[in-house]
Amino acid sequence: MKAKEYFEGIRAEVVKTDKARDMLERMRAREGAKAQSYQTGGGCGDVSDPMESISRRIDFEGRLKKRIADAEQAIDEACEVLYGADGRGGLAKLKGTRYADAICMGYLQAQPWNEIAEIMQGSVRWCHTLCDVGFAYIDEVGWAHVKNA
Repeated sequence: MKAKEYFEGIRAEVVKTDKARDMLERMRAREGAKAQSYQTGGGCGDVSDPMESISRRIDFEGRLKKRIADAEQAIDEACEVLYGADGRGGLAKLKGTRYADAICMGYLQAQPWNEIAEIMQGSVRWCHTLCDVGFAYIDEVGWAHVKNA
């Protein structure tokens, strides 16, 4: 697998996990206190069991915890490639911290590219170029070499 594909896969999972967390928060909010209506008859016809929605949320939360744990493990492994096991190696040591930082923010943290450009004090295109050069370097010298540097 090419480096760019690997990191794109992690970014996609981070984005999905963030969206799932947002969904979980909305589910929790819906479980909160509801306004009491004193009107007779009518209503919206919504006859739902509050315990059913809580049960669905709990099931979803369990699946989400597993997904988050898997994503965190993938991110930890990717960080070793970028920064080495001790935080002083990897791509950052071999090629430069700019490359590792751009990849980390763009792919492992899934930050918006305009924010990354602002943090790195460059253009969005420049940040993409840093990532592409970093990916090409990893592919050229090999994963093991970069990770163990």
